Amino acid sequence: MSRVFLITICSIISLYSQGYEDLLSRAIENSTELQIIQNREREILLKGEISIRKENPNLELEIADFSSKRVLQENELGTRVGVSHSLLLPSVKADRQQLTQSRVDVAQEQYQVKKAELIYSFNIYYLDYKEALKRELLEQEEVVISKKILDIASHRFNAGSIARGELLQAKIGYQEALSLSKLLAIDTIQRKNSLLLFAKVTTYEEIQSDHIFSRSSTTSTHPLVRLTEKKEEVANAELALATHTIDEIELFSEIEFEPDQDIFRVGITLPLPIFNQKSQEKQLAQIAINNQRLTLASQQRALELEIPQLQKEITIQEDLQSNYQALVSEQENLLEMYQKAYGIAKVNLLKLQEIKRQLMSSKTKILESTIAIEQNSIKINYLQGAYNE
Repeated sequence: MSRVFLITICSIISLYSQGYEDLLSRAIENSTELQIIQNREREILLKGEISIRKENPNLELEIADFSSKRVLQENELGTRVGVSHSLLLPSVKADRQQLTQSRVDVAQEQYQVKKAELIYSFNIYYLDYKEALKRELLEQEEVVISKKILDIASHRFNAGSIARGELLQAKIGYQEALSLSKLLAIDTIQRKNSLLLFAKVTTYEEIQSDHIFSRSSTTSTHPLVRLTEKKEEVANAELALATHTIDEIELFSEIEFEPDQDIFRVGITLPLPIFNQKSQEKQLAQIAINNQRLTLASQQRALELEIPQLQKEITIQEDLQSNYQALVSEQENLLEMYQKAYGIAKVNLLKLQEIKRQLMSSKTKILESTIAIEQNSIKINYLQGAYNE
């Protein structure tokens, strides 16, 4: 009966627990900032369509009086009807379309940047929760060890082989471990809530903590570098557009009805680029190009320095982790020996407590090394563009 009940409870927990991939998908789906950037892409497309759309033609109506003496003669009236229409030059239209596409590309890269930053931040929140949970479990392990020591001390006290003070010391050690375990449980809950709040998810009570962050084999260009490259393309498109001193011409036609004749005219109006040759626009576009190139060079230099440093730190942490794992194996054997020795009064309680402290300290160091390795792996993956897609 109890086994069936346990299976039922496990099924319920599994039903309401959320794995890393599912929770990350929900965080991306619920991101308001990503939704706004997607809307911005549509906004840029619409503005681009406005910049190349055909304008409405202009209609002109006129009535003229051709009478020389209005008092003595009847009025001789004439009329004029004219239509004019602005026409965007094909080369200007093509460059405006290219500028719009470049701006759309920037918006798409901005989406990828924000998405990569969101994944990076989500991974840090997840790792914080995972670390808190591991520390809690580690402290629970210390509670078990302290309880075992307390049981041995109680047995020896009842047998009259130790004083009451030594029993109280064992009880204090157990209570301290138990209290710290509860404090760490609170920290785990707080970090879990922070993760759920970041992901804007509140419907799941449990979060699976089995995901391990390692260096991804997928590499690409850093998202900010890609964004800078796209911004340079926008600046180049703006420079190309600024080279057009004439953007549009105006076609017109009119027909004029006079008392003794009808006149039909067709013509074209050309702007004269005498005073405004867009020199300032060209200079601004060139400044933007230079700034993006400087930014790109700076970003690439930073990556060349940061990624090898993080990789070096991982190598050192891995060596440190191996050393502590070997140490823990020996300390566990030593603790078991001293627990047995304490049971037959061959060692004192303080020595046993010190061995326990050393063992838990080494296990904590292993956990810290593991978290440091995963944290650096998260950063390297972000810098190498593994979160771009």
